[in-house]
Amino acid sequence: MPNAFRMSVWISFGIALAGVGFASAQTTKSRHDLEHGASEARSRAAEARADEQALAGDIATQSERIDVVEDDISGLSGELAELEGQLSRSRARLGALEAEVAEKTRALAWARAQVQIAQRHLSKRVVDIYTSDEPDTLAVVLGAESLDELIDAIDMRSRVVESDTHIVGQITALRVRVAEERARAALLRKKRATETAAIEHHTNDRRAALQRLVARRDSLANLRSARQRSLASVQVQRRQWEEQADALEAESARLASVITDAPPIQQPGSEERVATPTPAAQLSPSGFVWPVGGTVVSPYGQRWGRLHAGIDIAAPAGTPIVASGSGQVVYAGSMSGYGLLVVIQHPGGVATAYAHNSSISVSVGQPVGQGQTIAAVGCTGHCFGDHVHFEVRVAGSPVDPMGYL
Repeated sequence: MPNAFRMSVWISFGIALAGVGFASAQTTKSRHDLEHGASEARSRAAEARADEQALAGDIATQSERIDVVEDDISGLSGELAELEGQLSRSRARLGALEAEVAEKTRALAWARAQVQIAQRHLSKRVVDIYTSDEPDTLAVVLGAESLDELIDAIDMRSRVVESDTHIVGQITALRVRVAEERARAALLRKKRATETAAIEHHTNDRRAALQRLVARRDSLANLRSARQRSLASVQVQRRQWEEQADALEAESARLASVITDAPPIQQPGSEERVATPTPAAQLSPSGFVWPVGGTVVSPYGQRWGRLHAGIDIAAPAGTPIVASGSGQVVYAGSMSGYGLLVVIQHPGGVATAYAHNSSISVSVGQPVGQGQTIAAVGCTGHCFGDHVHFEVRVAGSPVDPMGYL
């Protein structure tokens, strides 16, 4: 979170400049600015917590919707299982009817064949009786030795014909019965086929509805997962804001201790010996010189929604950095995102600061002269390339350094 990080660093840096070596009122302002930064971080953390609550509520809503869909899926799955069972049983009954119709068809074909055989046999017998050389009825009568013998002979012939006719009638009746049974089975098969098709159609509808519910559940689950990822991200941001607020509050306490323990800064008198400006240093109308030769890659002003309290001057790593004006070093060390930092207090309540250094050549309390080397260009702390972050503060408040160069 670059903006949040820079905000904490700028606030800490500005307060450090305002506090070191100034009077009690300026010390109070330093601590006030740090506390303001901590308060803003707490406010951001509270906003993140509100976002957490909103996301948690959204996740709960999605979970409730998923539960409802899961219940629908469970109910529909039971209904579908029952339909699948009905469909299976109906298909089995339909198969049995198909087999019965096939069997009745074969039986009907056999009965028809038997009727034809019996009819041919009967026709042949009748023809044989009339065309055979056997004695006719008159001959039988004349040849009979007794009346009983005559009756027996006539009765035998009648019984043969009646027997053949009876056989034909039975086979014909069998054929009719088989045909009726086959027609009945075919009708049942047609009815069962219609019922099976209806069950199958209803089953397919329920199966499609179940697939839609599963897709809906998966969509809700994906949405919930996205909300959970967002929640995790917001929780990380909230913890960072809270950690930042804690760090600012700790920095405020540390600076308060440094300010309390720092000796008063005296304006250098004529008897004090300080370094003289380098020949390359060019005085500005305000009496200051550039800390390093280079290109201003980031000016003073609003940046990323925050005040960029100085200017960034690009220069190769290791390039010497000089004091912009004579004064006393009030801070020389590492400070949060500024990395290695040097702060010089000048007469008249003006202070300058030099951040992101690769090394420091001075120490706290040391008097320095304008143009004296105090550090080397680097990229320590939070930065994106070798440069000097240069600030000018008046009574602790940042001003545009370009007005002093």
